[in-house]
Amino acid sequence: MNMTRHEAHLLLAAIRVQSHLKERSPTPAEVADLLDLSESTVRLQLVFLQDLGAVDLVESAFATHAEIGDYLQVESLGESAGPALSEDLKDFDRRKQEESERMAHLFDSGESEQERQDKLSRMDEELKEFRRQKPANPFGDD
Repeated sequence: MNMTRHEAHLLLAAIRVQSHLKERSPTPAEVADLLDLSESTVRLQLVFLQDLGAVDLVESAFATHAEIGDYLQVESLGESAGPALSEDLKDFDRRKQEESERMAHLFDSGESEQERQDKLSRMDEELKEFRRQKPANPFGDD
């Protein structure tokens, strides 16, 4: 992943602001909300900064929190990054959005409810048929 110095400073600033507001280390979702970015993008950037040593990701049983590490490490980043990664992230976000819209359409259209009702009807019919069957005589007398 390529990240510019400006993007890294922006992410570190968001961590600082959220830490001040929440009085605890922020989660990647909170940082993403502040920066108006997708959570997946912020997580990738945080992992990159963690590998650089500028951020520490602390994982607890319930959440992951971002803390600032050696922030001077971001000075080693370049002023500009290649456009390929940002295009890949945009493509990923677009695909996730399409998937979300498809799932929302599935549930909004009632197709899933109709499938559920059909399945329940089939199960009801099978149960009625099972009850109509005469049990086998264990003594063999029919």
